[in-house]
Amino acid sequence: MEFAKLTATKRPLTGKGPARRMRRDGRVPAVVYGPKFETLPISVAPKDLTRALSGPLKVNTVLSIQIEGGDSKTPKEIHAIVRDHQYHPVQRNLLHIDFLAIDVEKPINVGVPLLTRGRSIGEQAGGTLTVHYREIPVECRPADIPAFLEVEVSELDLNNHIHARDLEMPENVSIALAPEISLVTVLAPRAEVEEEEPAEGEEGAEAAEGEGEEGAEKPKEGAEADDKAAKPEEKKD
Repeated sequence: MEFAKLTATKRPLTGKGPARRMRRDGRVPAVVYGPKFETLPISVAPKDLTRALSGPLKVNTVLSIQIEGGDSKTPKEIHAIVRDHQYHPVQRNLLHIDFLAIDVEKPINVGVPLLTRGRSIGEQAGGTLTVHYREIPVECRPADIPAFLEVEVSELDLNNHIHARDLEMPENVSIALAPEISLVTVLAPRAEVEEEEPAEGEEGAEAAEGEGEEGAEKPKEGAEADDKAAKPEEKKD
């Protein structure tokens, strides 16, 4: 199988200073690493990388990296995929790329986008479709990496799920998730619970009742005072 080609140059120097100069010259510092592979510092042209990753597989594209400027110990060609990349937080230009060297004859693990198809019964009833996994981890040989996985959700009712075991996988591709894991759910709408408020006038009645009770006690205190006043004081001899 033909893989996307990308030309790279071996970096003689590493560190922040050389990396800055390299970016000013229009190239991006990168490294290639992998099991049983000595880390190799390289640089690539951003436009060349963008062109190589423009196919349907995007960052899962298997690259055939042609290495220039190396010595006799430097491999002339490396098969790799993009494992990580860093952008400037403000300018959004590419700062660094990590490539993972792979063996095209052996299975690898990658994350494949999950797409939904259709509008579920539960959504039409007011529910919300929730996708728990935007990417599905799969294992396959590099030549068999799918561009995406798709799942039909039209028959999902409220509180129904699509599990990992329900996902139809392409040939030679296996899902790296437990079968019972939920991938998609239709959540029922949340019921609005309104607290019961007292009917209009009830609060006033309760307040009036309380005031009446307090008012009833005051005459009692007054009556006790009158009784004391009515009794003649005993004169002590």
